[in-house]
Amino acid sequence: MTRLLSPSTTDRDYWAIVDNLTRRGFFGVGAGVAAAAFLAACSSTESSTPDNAETFEFTRGDEKLIIPTDPQNVVALDPRDGLELSILAGYPVTAYPTGAAEHLRREVPDATGVEIFAEGASDPNFEYISTLGAALLVLSAGWWDTGSYGNDRMQQIAPVLPVGKDFTPEWRKVMSDFLTGIGRSDRAEEVLAEYDAHVAQVRPTVEPLMAGKKVAFVAAAEDQIAWFQNDFRTAVAEDLGFEVLREGPDLRVMLGSEQFNRLEEADVIFALDRSASGSVYTSPTWQRLPAAQAGRVIPFDYYKAAGYALTAKVLVDDLAAGVKR
Repeated sequence: MTRLLSPSTTDRDYWAIVDNLTRRGFFGVGAGVAAAAFLAACSSTESSTPDNAETFEFTRGDEKLIIPTDPQNVVALDPRDGLELSILAGYPVTAYPTGAAEHLRREVPDATGVEIFAEGASDPNFEYISTLGAALLVLSAGWWDTGSYGNDRMQQIAPVLPVGKDFTPEWRKVMSDFLTGIGRSDRAEEVLAEYDAHVAQVRPTVEPLMAGKKVAFVAAAEDQIAWFQNDFRTAVAEDLGFEVLREGPDLRVMLGSEQFNRLEEADVIFALDRSASGSVYTSPTWQRLPAAQAGRVIPFDYYKAAGYALTAKVLVDDLAAGVKR
């Protein structure tokens, strides 16, 4: 993991990150163990937030971090988990990377989209970050756990709060545990109620269209397809009443072109990198899939591949629009 994703990030960059995570044991073999360990850490998140206290102790697994109770200048250091969970917490976000998705940008009042990292996460601009006057830096737990941002040096600038878990189908629990851990459980209840109300409004318009049909989620990875079977997207799709095509409990499985027939039962396929030059999606074995022949391969936005209540709400609309095509 060497780069902060930006609007120009390609799917090749995305899969370089995924491959790096795979080597670290987050995906593929051991994915269940890694996910269980992370969720256990989230489940053990505690906090002590007495009335009028200026700080509290945020416990995350074996870590104990001192966090301001009511920070007035919060800088989100990454454009997905860090920004979304800062917004959901009701923090006053004053700076975030320009790589943030539009659906998150519009949730930040009066934000200008300050660019924090022009380089990569492996070489952050500490001097620039230190000029932002942050009372709290919020960072994706994935980046924190790998130390990619230079944890010790970041903590010299301001307290750092690691948040979230990319791709998790348990996004409700991760989000709720985090917000409860910082003393803002009411926010979790509010945003989940809004999300559930939106699902209840949209589901009747698409459920009849998908009766007896299955959806699949894939992404191109060099000369292979990554078939996502249990992640953020599949969880939201199932909230809409869709039947998700899967073979087991793993986050994803990799398919070579000779294995694309395992996707034959998918009536609709949501795909990253659908039209990239030289993509495996142009191969004869892909083109023989019923969904491809029927024109039911729908492009998918990378920035909605993982997230929490704000992204999930937008994803509901994208999935509904996709199956209505």
